[in-house]
Amino acid sequence: MTTTNEQTKPKHTELTAVRWTKHQLKMLKKIAYENETQPAVYIRDFILQHHPEMQEPCDPAEL
Repeated sequence: MTTTNEQTKPKHTELTAVRWTKHQLKMLKKIAYENETQPAVYIRDFILQHHPEMQEPCDPAEL
């Protein structure tokens, strides 16, 4: 019998696939390396910085 895979980060379950040219991927990795992060984390942070409406609302109970 198989068991379901428990998600350890339930807020991070949605994935998207993005295709990059070889040059774009090389530049993305270079930029992320210069910022001391992984490419996916850099992309997420970049989007949230430039589109604050995508950030989750702050819940005062969590503070």
